[in-house]
Formats: sequence, structure tokens, C-alpha cells
Amino acid sequence: MVPMVFCGAAYGTGVLIDRALGGFVAGADHPPMVVLSARMGVGLACVSLVTFLSALGGMVWLAGLGVLPAIAYGFVCAIRAGFQFRPIRVTPAAGVGGCLLGGAWLVAWLWATIPPTFYDELVYHLVIPQRVLATGTLLTLPWVVFTLMPHASDLLFAWGLVLGGDLGARAVQFALWVMCFLAAWAIVEVMVQPRVVTWAPAFIACAFAASPMVWFLGTLSFAETSQAVGLLCSAVVIAAVPSRRLEREGAHHPLHSKEQRVPAPLPHPHSWLALGLILGWVASSKLSALYWVAAALVAARVAGWPLVDLSRVAVIALLTVTPWWIRAFVHTGNPVYPMFYSLLDGQPWSEASQARLLADLPYGTPWSLGWMGLLRLPLDLVLHPERFGSASDVGPLAVLSTCGLLALPVATRVAGLRGHTRLLGDAASVFVMVAGAGWVMTTPTARFFAPAFLLGLAVLAGICVQYRKTAQGLVLVLLLAAGGGGAWQFINQHRAVFSSVNVALGGEEGDAYLARVLDHFPAARFVRETLPSDARLLFIGETRPYYFSRDAVAPFPMDAHPLSRWVQESPSVEVLIRRLAAEGITHVVLNVHEFRRVREQYGVLAFSGETAPEDERRLRELPKALRLLYAANGVYVFEVPRR
Repeated sequence: MVPMVFCGAAYGTGVLIDRALGGFVAGADHPPMVVLSARMGVGLACVSLVTFLSALGGMVWLAGLGVLPAIAYGFVCAIRAGFQFRPIRVTPAAGVGGCLLGGAWLVAWLWATIPPTFYDELVYHLVIPQRVLATGTLLTLPWVVFTLMPHASDLLFAWGLVLGGDLGARAVQFALWVMCFLAAWAIVEVMVQPRVVTWAPAFIACAFAASPMVWFLGTLSFAETSQAVGLLCSAVVIAAVPSRRLEREGAHHPLHSKEQRVPAPLPHPHSWLALGLILGWVASSKLSALYWVAAALVAARVAGWPLVDLSRVAVIALLTVTPWWIRAFVHTGNPVYPMFYSLLDGQPWSEASQARLLADLPYGTPWSLGWMGLLRLPLDLVLHPERFGSASDVGPLAVLSTCGLLALPVATRVAGLRGHTRLLGDAASVFVMVAGAGWVMTTPTARFFAPAFLLGLAVLAGICVQYRKTAQGLVLVLLLAAGGGGAWQFINQHRAVFSSVNVALGGEEGDAYLARVLDHFPAARFVRETLPSDARLLFIGETRPYYFSRDAVAPFPMDAHPLSRWVQESPSVEVLIRRLAAEGITHVVLNVHEFRRVREQYGVLAFSGETAPEDERRLRELPKALRLLYAANGVYVFEVPRR
């Protein structure tokens, strides 16, 4: 139900805006998946923007009220389409594609229904929408850097949490992942003739399934999934609207056969608005999305989009993301906090925080790859995925496909292709080069480059569907084997990290699974069931407040822990306790194992200088001066005395 409501909201919003403006792309000139992707992309962008602005104004309920008509209209459109549907003869291509696509979605859904245990989800991805729903306003915490960055993708999970709790949030992530498949399908429709596009679902399903990373994008709450949807929809809009220059030259749209001397359609007057809204959403989903937006704009220009239209696109995208930058500037003094810290400063980020961040990057400081490392990067992605962060097993097929995009300018010219097809090949290559430069200059975490990998796989599918029947069948069998191998790798990796097979297949209850894999879950359950809803928790060691469902001071390990300053400013434990009470802290949660880990790895609550021994003593005496309420698995819950 949650994916249906969420998709209905996105599609209904997109259709309403599309019809109000007269269309983003000329529907009569494009197949249905192209129009669907454009509407879905715009709808998601608008739903995200409305959610953000409502939360920014402290009235998040307005977003739900405003989207209700769009949900209703989306369902009306779906019902109308159902009545207009006329059964057609089922072709082998449709049957095979439906089975493969449905099978891939089923596996992803089973693993997406596992209760969240991924560290990033429990620290901020799900905590942000949870607290937004609890307070009605945006979460702004100086000790969690991610709350001060653009996080539009995380706000979308609020829709799932309202409708279905933990499972609802995962359902939203799954819906976004499915939209990646639909956008890839639209890209294939732009590339090929209508008579062969029926094989697109089969090739897309196998190509995507070959990458374990792609599976993780649909089953864990990664912001890169939202980025990928937005950028793939942007690619559809860019590719589906030929340039005016090509139309004047009498070029031919790739959807038409060589025998059809039909001129390419003019760009629709509002295509720039669609592209601008989608890219604005991409820029608002994550701070590192800026280089993706730049890459899309450059690619659109190479594809023949007029500078006037691209200027409008840039203005719309800028207007969409600017409120995020203003908010960051007001709270930190740096609009792109914590980026460019050495130039723009920005508090409460510090030199110590910057050092922790750089030490935690896969390759350390930016540019630390070196020229040899850069040349070796594709091979390292395949042979040593563990070097590139979590969910980093991209798979050889995705790496080769993305590298193949770089060779498209040469390939199209060798093949004698001309007009719009050649321009699109050039645009795809430039897109990967510009985005790749930004990726390498920041951090080469594998999943941060996910949109390019998905685009490469989509283009690969578009090429494969154009083969002759014998070659097409052989390639499909090979891709099916690769897809099966990728799915098996994903399941094994998921099991190794999350011990998840039993709960995914219904053999273990969610609460029992959480108590088994999360040492703090019993304590979190005690807090939810026992402490008042207005309790404010101070976390020591523990950094994952999601299951506690209370207002919490739970600093991210790279940020400064406020307790460090409170300890240093308090001459005694008694004064320290009074300071906690003055800060509104009612309870303290101590996770001994996590305390040791974050202290050794990040230096959290590690004191230095002449007063270090005294500071250390006060910190160690603090738990003894508090009232113990609960203890299990090395996790303790204390009450702060009210004096």
C-alpha cells in the first residue's frame, strides 16, 4: 500500500503540473515510459519541495494536506488507465521481461522488509524524518552534521513512517528503486525502435541485478537512490527533447526508423521547467549532488539544448536548493557546510572534525588517488570493492558499462551514426567525465557514483535489445547468469553483515531479530515503554537514537560531543549533573562497547592537556552519581537527579 500511495502522490503531482502547463514533452511524439518518467521526476521533485518548505515553516502537516489532491488524482488516472486498457497478445518478450522484472522486485522487497539495522539509517537517515514528524519542524542539531546539509531524500521517508512505520520507510526506498528501473526503461525507449523495445524489461532486470550495489540501493535507506532516480529522469528529459539546431537541419529522432523521413519534434516550451525542477531535487538530496547537477547541465548543452533554456534550468535548480543553503548559513556561517571548511569556516565544525572526516574517507584526502590510482580505479572497483565504503560491490558489468560510456563518442563515429544519436553519445560521455571528476575530487565511495553506473547499465540494455534474435538470445542468457550471480552475492553479503536471511523469509520476528543484532535494542524498548514522551536523552558512546524514539543528544562521532565541554567547564560531578539538568537532559544512555569504539577510532570524549586527568575522573564518576534504571548487553539507562 505504501509504495502505491507514494507513487500515486508523485505521479498525480507530475500529471497535474504537466497538464496545467500543457506538457513537459510532446506526448504524441514519445512512448509512454518517457512521458511517465518525466511526470514521475517532476512529481517527486515537487513532493520533496513541498515537504521541505512545510517542515522549514514548522508546519509539516501542510505537506500532507497539500498532496492529498495529487494522491487522489493519481489514483483517478490509474483507474482510468485500467478501464482504457485493452488486452493484447502476450509476446515471449513481454512474458520473459515480466517474469525477470517481477522476480527482481520480489527479491528486493523481501530484503527491504527487514527491520532497519544499518548504522547510517539509525544515526540520521531515519532519525531526521522521525523527529520531523514528532516536532513538525526540521531537525537542526549542531552535533549531527547531516542535519545541517541538504537532506530532501531523507524527508521523503516521513511519508513512509506516517503510513507504515519502519516498513513504510523502507517501502518508500523500494518505490524509488523501482522508479530507477522505469527511468532506465524510458532511456531504452529513447534509444531504440518501438518494435524491439518489448525486450527492454528483460535486459534491464538482468543488467541491474548483476550489480550487488544496485540491490543495496533498493533495500537500505541510501540517498544515492533518490539521486539516481532524479538523474535518470533528467537523462530521459534531455534525450527525449532534440535540440532546435537539429530540427532546423532536418535531423531524425531516434524513435523513427530510417525509412520514415519525419523531422525531429521541437523541444516543448516547458521541458526546461521539468529539467530544472528535477535537478533542483537532485541538488537538495545531498551536498555532493552539486557536481551531478553540473554534469547534467553540461551534458544537456552537448546534446544540443539552447543556452537560454539551460539558463532557465539552472535558475530553477538554484531557486530550489537555495533555501537549504540559506538555512545552513544562518546556523553555521557556511552555506555549503561543512564543505570548503578551510575557506568558509563554519561552526561548530572544527579542525578535529575535519581530520576525522578525512581519515574516514576511503582514500583519505581529496586527490590522494594519484594518477596511477586513477588509472587503476576501474580494476580496483572490481577486485577490491571493500576499499570503497559500504555497499561498494559494483560488479564488473556496471564498471565496464560505465567505462563504455566514455568511449561512445568514438564508437558512434566509427559506426557512422549521425544527428541526435551521435549527440546523445557525446552527452553521455561528457556526463560521466564531469561527474567522475567531481567524484574523484571529493571521495571515491563506490555508491556515490551510482547514477553513472545505472546509466551505463541502462545504455547497455538499450544496445543489447537491438541485436539480431540469435545474438540477442545469447546475450540475454549471459546477462541472466550475471544477474543471478549478482543477486546471490547480494544475499550473501547482506547475510554476512546483517544476519538477515531468516527474517527476510519470515522465519524470525522483527523484534527478535533486532534484539539479536542490536545490543542497544532492549534498552531502546525499555525507554519507549517506560520513560515519558518528553524525556530528553544524553547518549554516551551510543550514536543510534532511532529506536529510542525520544529527543536525544546523540552526537555523530565526527562532530564535537557537548558533554566534553560540559565536563571541562564543571569543577565537580555535582556541578556537572546540575549542568545536565540545566541543558534539559533527563536521562543518560551509556553504551560501553560503543564508547570504547568511538573513543579509540575517533577520539570522542578523549581529553588532553593539563586538566585531562581531572576531566577523565569526572567523566568516569558521572554514571555512579546517576540513578540506574536499566542495564543489559553493556547498555545502561540512567536518570538525572532533579535538584
